[in-house]
Amino acid sequence: MITMDLFHEIRVLSRKTKSKSKIARELNIDRKTVRKYLESASPPRYAMRSEPSREDPFKEFESFVREKLEVAPGLSAGEVYALIRTRGYQGSERTIQRRLKAFKAEKPKERFFEQEYEPGEQAQFDFKESVELAFAHGPEIVHLHFGTLPFSGTCKIKGYPQKTYECFMDGVHSFFEQIGGMPKNIRIDNLSPCVKRVRRDGGRDYTAAFERAIEYYDFGVLPCSPGKGNEKGDVERDIRTWARRFLNHVKVHGLIFKDFAHVNAVLTQFVDQEIGPKDLAAKEADHLLDLLPRDESILCRVEETRASSFGTVRILKTTYSVPDEWIDQMCRVVAGPFEVKITRVGSKTPVVVHPRKPEGGHSVLLEHVVKSLLRKPRAMIRWRHREILFPDPVFEALYRRLKSQETLPGAPERELLRILNLIHHAPFNDIRCAVEIVLETDCWDLFCEVKELVISERRPPEPCVVIDLARFNQIPIEPNLKTYDEHIPKELSLG
Repeated sequence: MITMDLFHEIRVLSRKTKSKSKIARELNIDRKTVRKYLESASPPRYAMRSEPSREDPFKEFESFVREKLEVAPGLSAGEVYALIRTRGYQGSERTIQRRLKAFKAEKPKERFFEQEYEPGEQAQFDFKESVELAFAHGPEIVHLHFGTLPFSGTCKIKGYPQKTYECFMDGVHSFFEQIGGMPKNIRIDNLSPCVKRVRRDGGRDYTAAFERAIEYYDFGVLPCSPGKGNEKGDVERDIRTWARRFLNHVKVHGLIFKDFAHVNAVLTQFVDQEIGPKDLAAKEADHLLDLLPRDESILCRVEETRASSFGTVRILKTTYSVPDEWIDQMCRVVAGPFEVKITRVGSKTPVVVHPRKPEGGHSVLLEHVVKSLLRKPRAMIRWRHREILFPDPVFEALYRRLKSQETLPGAPERELLRILNLIHHAPFNDIRCAVEIVLETDCWDLFCEVKELVISERRPPEPCVVIDLARFNQIPIEPNLKTYDEHIPKELSLG
């Protein structure tokens, strides 16, 4: 098989009086081919084979694969290849890819029908599934909550660590705050935090928390039919478009996030720059209802529970620590999307704030336990949450140094806890830096050295005289020259 370019090259070289053998050597083709196309004035023509030259290896498995695709339409070429290879398939995976593509082309094209909405009629909400972003402490899964107004095309995005009821409703309320009001209806999927059961008659049994939200906001709920994401196609379109573009934005700029507040600040800036205001947004804003204020009893999980003898409270199958003084006391626990706030019932004590942990996790703050551990230093050896005693590798080095010294049993643990207990008197970073400095020396009493570095005497500031320059400039200068006059000889004085 030769190309048209090669055909013309043969004829050009022949007009230059080159022999057939020389042309064949120069073009690296057979001499007979050169003679054939010099004797023929027509260029080469190639026709497709009327039938395959060899037997189709996929033919005997086609009906089997079609049956499986009816049951599981999402089967990939790799999965089909693994399935029929055990049945004797000898062809390649590439052949299966071509056949699956041909099967999809056989199906009739689906027609889409453009929808019309009234301004302020509805908002559509959904979560984008797992999105991995880089944080300073390592990669973390972020769930992007999308809200869309179909009439104007307004879209807002907010990131959350989980897909809980609290995260979903915080996203809904945040969307209302950003658009400056509330639509008459919201369209949602059958999210388990909101929908307990889809009834046979098509109705929904909502969770108690979501029932309270419906009563509080007084909006209508338009749930999608199971498996019919097209019923909220506007927000699905925004998810496909803007989730991908946001991930590209993060990768191109090499963004690493400090926390979820940083993620949402970047998301807000991204939405403002890339999506921007829509032409119909102002028109729709006139039809939005007034938004009620945030109510933690609606947007959060609120429970009252008693602090255990372990100095912890439990909510949503997750454990959070409280100070020793709160043990066996009733506590009010408010679980939001990002943090958990705990107060003692009937007391004006400060609020204890923990980062929200996933179900089955725990959050134990060092300042809550270190005083009790000082009374039982050996308890830390087998303590379930002992990892919090080593919040930085430098404290592991400190513990090894303490154990290497010849001391009584329990002394290394007690000395480590005494140093950690300085957290009640100095910032943690100061303690960590002091430990690093002390470990570079040969001193024996590590606690005293660290304490001396982080806790110093606080002297009262020296009084500072403040001069009112405006008033000072209005006072005439009257220098006192008497001191200078005393040094002038009397014979030179004018008196």
